[in-house]
Amino acid sequence: MSESRTYQFAKTLQDTASQHRRHIHRNPELAFQELQTAEYAAKELDALGFEVKRGFGKTGLVASMAALSNGPRFLLRFDMDALAVQEQTGLDFASTKAGLMHACGHDGHVAIGLTVAKILSELKGELNGCYYLLFQPAEEIGQGAAAMIADGVLDFIQPDYALAVHLWGEEPAGWLGITPGPVMAGCKDVSIRVRGVGGHGGRPQKAVDSILASAHLITALQSIVSRKLDPLDSGVYSITQIHAGTNNNVIPDSVFMSGKPRFFTTEAEEVIVTSTKQISEGVAEAFGCEIEVEFGTSIPPTINDAAVCQAAYMAAQKINPEFEIGKNFKLMGSEDMSLFLQMVPGAIFFVGAGKEEPAKRFPLHHPGFDIDESSLVTAASLLLETCQQLAKSA
Repeated sequence: MSESRTYQFAKTLQDTASQHRRHIHRNPELAFQELQTAEYAAKELDALGFEVKRGFGKTGLVASMAALSNGPRFLLRFDMDALAVQEQTGLDFASTKAGLMHACGHDGHVAIGLTVAKILSELKGELNGCYYLLFQPAEEIGQGAAAMIADGVLDFIQPDYALAVHLWGEEPAGWLGITPGPVMAGCKDVSIRVRGVGGHGGRPQKAVDSILASAHLITALQSIVSRKLDPLDSGVYSITQIHAGTNNNVIPDSVFMSGKPRFFTTEAEEVIVTSTKQISEGVAEAFGCEIEVEFGTSIPPTINDAAVCQAAYMAAQKINPEFEIGKNFKLMGSEDMSLFLQMVPGAIFFVGAGKEEPAKRFPLHHPGFDIDESSLVTAASLLLETCQQLAKSA
């Protein structure tokens, strides 16, 4: 089987895709601050003949081309924000901003979006469907998709399908993760305040030790996953911050801790919330302290539509039958693409972007994270070929 027309053309755009990615990489911007990134994308899209509409999610934008109007309406999501990470790649196009870095591949995602736009502008007579390229802010803090939805982006697009890709640096180029059903975990912020009675470290009997109560609470919370969830369901409960005390001979009167439990089903989420409150009440009674639990921002599990994944399998075979496909690839990380997928059939696919030498492959959010840039045109082709497969069945 020969390579698809879309992939053949996409490969001619490799240098341009790399240039886009490197420009964005040099100029990282945090969540809801992606002004330069959005302006760069808008300028490129306008030059390709796209209509660019702003005003979604503060810095987000949507690009569409009027001539592409036959067939299903496709929302293709590309996130833009960077991380507060000090880069250690040594690249000659490394971040120019101290303490900021594209360590999650979103520089590549923007480049993929612009590559998709170029393909659409050149091959529009050969492609079915109406395409809306959505450049999203603030994925890293889990608020960008919600902000765009609140500003009416789904009412504006009225999509039949929603698709996205994520570059994955731990697998080599030529690997694809296409998993039907739950693919990424949901998560929920939790903040806990333990209030005791302060006192002298040498006279604990006169105090109510908030640190001791907190230690027992953290340990007890781990039992939720091991003893409250169905063993066939997956979850993790990580307390990632704990703050207490200012002196080594004073028992502090309070402890603050926070974390983020993760889960793949709404049933597991309910068990985690209920059990956290019950365990906190029990520890508070046992130690004579007060415990306040507050749950904050929640992101639902990311659930891929099975029919869309089937279309992606067919698309991958058409692009390059030599690609390796992981059909059971799942992550405990979370992704606010899940909010779009709650409302619109679709999927997020993972595209291998690891360097050829395994020693140079780093996980997401690592200060040495870098990609094999051939993954950019692979990802762009996978999105468009999947759309074509879906358009055929519409």
